[in-house]
Amino acid sequence: MRILIADDHPLYLEAVRLRLQTLYPDAAFVEAVTIDDVLAESGEGGQDFDLILSDLRMPGMGGVSGVERIMAAFPDVPFAIMSGSAEQDEVREIIYAGARGFLPKTMKSDAFAAAVSLLLAGGTYLSTDILQEAETPPQVGRDLLQMLTPRERQVLAELVSGASNKEIGRKYDLAEVTVKLHVRQILKKIGGRNRSQAAAIAAKAGLI
Repeated sequence: MRILIADDHPLYLEAVRLRLQTLYPDAAFVEAVTIDDVLAESGEGGQDFDLILSDLRMPGMGGVSGVERIMAAFPDVPFAIMSGSAEQDEVREIIYAGARGFLPKTMKSDAFAAAVSLLLAGGTYLSTDILQEAETPPQVGRDLLQMLTPRERQVLAELVSGASNKEIGRKYDLAEVTVKLHVRQILKKIGGRNRSQAAAIAAKAGLI
């Protein structure tokens, strides 16, 4: 397992690495302090990373534009943002850009460990306050809900909880490829571009 951690604050960078080393002693860690350092890892072997965790405010990041650059450089690698502060609109843009999660730097150690475990398992992580920050008219939620089959509603509920395709398949006795098809249909019906966005839309619309 290889994990890339990017943050320009040495103490936080070290704290994250030490916590992850405790959880995954056999993993290899690569550290970066600027977005250029991150992008430099995208060459040969760069797609072998199992997870990228990046600060939102490190040099060169430029907020959401930096997220998009990293996503373009590592299209197949799960990616999540770590940040001490971000407006709700900015968090939504980060998720819409394709990030699998948003990890506040105020998270407790155990919550951080659980979030990383979800990400590595193919799931998504959004804190409860982010998911509940919405003001979507109830009718919108009902309309979206009526578009989904009962099974799709079950799968969507699992996406909101951060479950991976494998976990969803195990819970409902479905093949992983079948879960992927359900997720694809859900994204098409509710207008989501990725799992994280689908979870945010569902929670904000009051579907779950």
